[in-house]
Amino acid sequence: MRASSHQAGSIALVAAVLAILTCPAYAEVTLNAGARLSNDSNVNGSPDTPTKANQRSDNFLSLSASAVYFKPLDDAQTNYFIAQAGALTAAYNKFDNLNSSMLMASAGIYRQLSPTWSGQIMGRGFRRDTRQSERDSNGVGASLEIKKQLNQTLWLKGVADYEDNKANLASFSYTGATYGLNLGYLPRPDTFVNLGYSHSARDFKSVVTFNTTTQTLFAEVTERMSKNWYLNGGYAYMKNDSNFAGTAYTNHVLSLGVSFSY
Repeated sequence: MRASSHQAGSIALVAAVLAILTCPAYAEVTLNAGARLSNDSNVNGSPDTPTKANQRSDNFLSLSASAVYFKPLDDAQTNYFIAQAGALTAAYNKFDNLNSSMLMASAGIYRQLSPTWSGQIMGRGFRRDTRQSERDSNGVGASLEIKKQLNQTLWLKGVADYEDNKANLASFSYTGATYGLNLGYLPRPDTFVNLGYSHSARDFKSVVTFNTTTQTLFAEVTERMSKNWYLNGGYAYMKNDSNFAGTAYTNHVLSLGVSFSY
């Protein structure tokens, strides 16, 4: 599963937004790093029909690092400015032509709308490099998140995201929109469970019209092992399709990782 720039940025922003809830009234910086080992059951995207015999699985390692800056904009600490800079790289065991790296910077505003409602809007720019120079790209994007705190340990969050990716070869360029819904739960003070669904659509700038959709169901569990160290595991089911008949396929992705936040 190849992470989008929005997904990569969200990893570090989780730590920052959680810190906002208890931070003092001055600017703070969090430093984040992580390593995650994943297995994708259909890394080559082979169709499910008429047979799954051509589907290939592979393991890949993702490494990430970022710095997140956040500063309250008012004395009541209901509005925050957030900025982030980070890098992400992915290395595959067998399909090394899928290896990639990404640099990203983003900035935006977090606001506590009421005791139980909050929102966040972010803009970003990124550079993605791959093993196939025609797929190398620059892009921009924006995201909006609205969160409802249902009680002290349960919340619901809606996400809308837009991305404009310009590749070296125009047929690999696309615009895309993603909509998602997440349910977060804290069964214990050091345990975070995240369940979610997302729907992504991409419109590629090829000569022949080519549109893709991906629906994802996922579950993640994060356990704080010590003050700054976290262990996380997850599962994602992905259903992919396009406007061309016979191209639909599914993926099952299992992952286990460790992260550090300071």
